[in-house]
Amino acid sequence: MTFDQLMEHAREIKDKAVEYSMQQLAQEKGRRFPGSAEREQFNQRYGFIEPMFEPFFRLPDPAGYDPLIADVNAAMARLNTGSVSNTDLSEDVTLANPHLDKMTTDGGYLLGWNGEAAMAFKANFVDPFKTISGNQFTVLSTLKGVLQAHRELWVRARDDIDKIAENAKNALDNAGGCGKNQWSFGFSVVSAVVSIGGVFVAAATGGVVALAAIGAAASVGGASVAGLTASGDSVDTIVNSMRQAVDELTRYIQEVESGHIAQKAQALAEAVRANKDKIVAARPSLAGMSDRDLTGGSGMGRPD
Repeated sequence: MTFDQLMEHAREIKDKAVEYSMQQLAQEKGRRFPGSAEREQFNQRYGFIEPMFEPFFRLPDPAGYDPLIADVNAAMARLNTGSVSNTDLSEDVTLANPHLDKMTTDGGYLLGWNGEAAMAFKANFVDPFKTISGNQFTVLSTLKGVLQAHRELWVRARDDIDKIAENAKNALDNAGGCGKNQWSFGFSVVSAVVSIGGVFVAAATGGVVALAAIGAAASVGGASVAGLTASGDSVDTIVNSMRQAVDELTRYIQEVESGHIAQKAQALAEAVRANKDKIVAARPSLAGMSDRDLTGGSGMGRPD
């Protein structure tokens, strides 16, 4: 079964539930062909099945996250000074940007200038440039982890709902057979994300701020860590266990999205706002200075 055929499978489950119910009714009443009135009753009884699956068919496409993740990855490559330790969130950004090295050597060109703004430019902009760039790299790596975790959530949610439909369909196919009819529903979505420690934003003058990082679980096809198991031959037993599984999956999706991913994204936003001085370089005093002041004592001064 595939996710693209989810609604087709939902219709099959409903049809099988109706047909098997008709067969059970015929056996109970000793009639070969129950009437249209009984069929309509069963159609209404199991009419909730297709609408129950329909919201899952509209889950976000995980592939839609790929361009966003690629953009963040490209930005990280441009900010990579090589001074930030790699983590699980940045291991695929391997090349440092050599153009950033030019900023850290500009101090030599300022040695001949004696103005206040020139010295402040070196102390407040050039010297901490590598730290600021590294912090931006770290923030972006954490943001990328949030996007990857969200993508993984929808990958696993699609897989879980597809397997719920498949197992319910198989349980209806096996009902009434000689062996024991038993089925299970697993929820791999609960292990879609993993917390990653050791992500820090550094201050140029010392000290660090820890970021609450999150990323996709290492194994995309990891085993389910939660599930339901049931057995029986009645249509209601099978259908009710399927409905319970769908309700549980819905709860797990909400828990992972709002209880893990959203909280980490909010924590990242708050950390960025609270530590703007560690992430955004100070605006040089030279910016916006008049030509007259630029060459004066409050600006670049005169070359020696």
